[in-house]
Amino acid sequence: MKLIYSIILLITLFTNNLLAQSTVEYLDVKKYAIGVYGVTGLNNHSVDFAKLKGTPNCCSGFESGSGIGLNIGMILQYPLTQEIELDIRASVLDLGADLISTQQIPISNLENSNDGDIAVIEHLISSNISTVGLNLGVNYYPLQYLYLHGGAFLGYNISGVFEQEERLISPSNRGVFRETGTRKRNELHGDIPELNSLNSFLNLGVGYSLLLNERGTFLLVPEVSFNLGLNNINSQPWKVNQITFGLALMFNSLSREYDNPINPVR
Repeated sequence: MKLIYSIILLITLFTNNLLAQSTVEYLDVKKYAIGVYGVTGLNNHSVDFAKLKGTPNCCSGFESGSGIGLNIGMILQYPLTQEIELDIRASVLDLGADLISTQQIPISNLENSNDGDIAVIEHLISSNISTVGLNLGVNYYPLQYLYLHGGAFLGYNISGVFEQEERLISPSNRGVFRETGTRKRNELHGDIPELNSLNSFLNLGVGYSLLLNERGTFLLVPEVSFNLGLNNINSQPWKVNQITFGLALMFNSLSREYDNPINPVR
């Protein structure tokens, strides 16, 4: 019980300290901040089709996919009030992922294999999608240096390609496809059919500005965000969502000195 009371006391003291910091005029002395950023994106694809249009595929249906991408860009922040600032970002998004589905077929459909068993086929579509665009949002500071972000992204798909194959994964020691005489079939690559020109997202995030020097003119800003896809990648049901973890390195232009944790004003 004493441990619980001690934890509650520490949390209370820490919260009070943060609330006290929130009265410091950080955005009041901030003229603007500009910098570059890079994030790692965990891409989640939500799909509902059996094959890309115009491509042969024996899959019964794809439902989802996942991948990891790297987003890079430039960022500009401009205070509007002591708690709210405008946040503008020019970004390149890496949205690729692997769509994977497995299917069971009778072993008799394969060459060089015995009847009376089941074969497992893996269907793979590996996509590489790049989008360049502009994100417009606002940052709200409930506490000094800590902000909540909300915004919207509109971009142009500059690249959308795919590679696909179907491969026999079980049984591992025998069997080939009749069509190819190998353990793979329907191997294709090319541009994603009927790729949409535009891509749009809503995004929510949270970040914290870490001071890198005494004046607070250089910042390292870690941020976590979620991008909700609003439109399909092509003419089929195919949306992309992203969870991102990243860092921004920023130059922070100040109108005057102010009281901060590194360089307190006496």
